[in-house]
Amino acid sequence: MDKIRIISTPQALRAYIDELHSRGVDSLAFDLEADQGSYRYRYSVSIFQCFDGNDAVVVDALALAASGDCLRELLEAPDIVKVMFSSKNDLFITQNVLGFGISPIRDIAVAQKILGLQVNLSAHLGIEKAAKDTFQRANWLKRPISPDLLAYAVGDVELLLKIEADLRAVLAERKLLDRYKETCAALPRSDYRVDQYRQYENKFPGYPRLGPEKKELARLLWIFRELVGEYFDTPVGYIISTKALPDLIQKGPEALAARLIFELNKGRRTGRRIELVFVEDILSKARGVISAGLSAPGFRP
Repeated sequence: MDKIRIISTPQALRAYIDELHSRGVDSLAFDLEADQGSYRYRYSVSIFQCFDGNDAVVVDALALAASGDCLRELLEAPDIVKVMFSSKNDLFITQNVLGFGISPIRDIAVAQKILGLQVNLSAHLGIEKAAKDTFQRANWLKRPISPDLLAYAVGDVELLLKIEADLRAVLAERKLLDRYKETCAALPRSDYRVDQYRQYENKFPGYPRLGPEKKELARLLWIFRELVGEYFDTPVGYIISTKALPDLIQKGPEALAARLIFELNKGRRTGRRIELVFVEDILSKARGVISAGLSAPGFRP
């Protein structure tokens, strides 16, 4: 494997964007690797991997976190189409982490659906789905990124341009190309942002069936868990599993703090046990969030 070019400074990213424009690159195979709350509390974009038909480049998004304008210029360059596979999750991540999306897009999964084909990329790339899933679940936040992960990331985009071009030819032959273009054009216009403080409405188990008092308690508990996750910079599932949430509200608000103490200290060593004063403080802050109608940090309405 040739050495993979990694861009980790604003100057290098600026030079890369200028290089793409100077060479007249009008389509770029594009993908990203991210952490969706598996290793840290907040969602994080780790890298963008790009392939222009000749050269593969990895853009280190973590290193460029403070260079949002340059990243946005690359992701939203109107004269460079990003050829992707199943882009909705990538749009979700970029909108929620960076505050902007990716455009314009041509999405291979959209083409496959329109043609009635199985939505699949692994077969084209010669990698088993299980192996691909293993790479995707790796800790992409660690630096330096291992050579195996870099090779996977680049391999994930090197064939996208050819795959999409072949599908586009079939779409044109079947007079479905306009439908494909219109569907892809609509993707970046969708708003995929979520307010984590309001996700209890969709993700708290059994929430629609709860009575009014239990719904209020479920909201309090959900925001409490978010605040604790943010405090420790830990995925909220490590704090309290979603499956355990309904049981914690069954005995009403008076018992909540005591039940939380028990749940939070399961398996903790004596010296690392969470105290009641901490739980009561975070519950108070959660009530303040509800009273003030605040949104989770990073949410951009």
